[in-house]
Amino acid sequence: MTDIKTPPSNLRSLSRFMAGLTTIGLLIYPLADIAIYLRPQMTQWMMLDADHMGSVLNEGVPLMYRLYALAFSLAGVSFTVWALWSLRRLFLHYSRGEVFSADALRLMKNIAIAIFAGVIVTFAVHAPISMALTWYLGRGHREISLDFGSGDVASLFTAGVVLVISRVMAEAQRAADENTKFV
Repeated sequence: MTDIKTPPSNLRSLSRFMAGLTTIGLLIYPLADIAIYLRPQMTQWMMLDADHMGSVLNEGVPLMYRLYALAFSLAGVSFTVWALWSLRRLFLHYSRGEVFSADALRLMKNIAIAIFAGVIVTFAVHAPISMALTWYLGRGHREISLDFGSGDVASLFTAGVVLVISRVMAEAQRAADENTKFV
């Protein structure tokens, strides 16, 4: 199965459009996370929230502790950025008709791994984030919390679907290459 020599214009257009949206997401997502921790009250009107931290993350938390929490939060964000970067590159491949190229299949696998790892890391860093945001309250008032919700389950299933599709496409590519050798 070879790549599409001249992709249909609707595939090219849609892929370029999605690559553009993904580029915007690459820029906005980490900046929004930083803004949430630096200026929590200011970002509330935009309905931005840091992974169910709610009222624990507020302007009353000293900046130093919010920066500690932000450092942990950016660990999870980095996987989302990796997924978005890989997705952007995948859409650019599709816009050129490179649907079954080795790089396109590798990018799909990267997206699945990044989504899966992002859920796991975000779950793991929730405890130190909650601790950092309540540490200044002193003994007996500190909190350690974990968070895993339906959105995380959906993300894990999405990662699984993307991984299976990438493997199916790789197998289809292998079978097509094998068939061309017989002709």
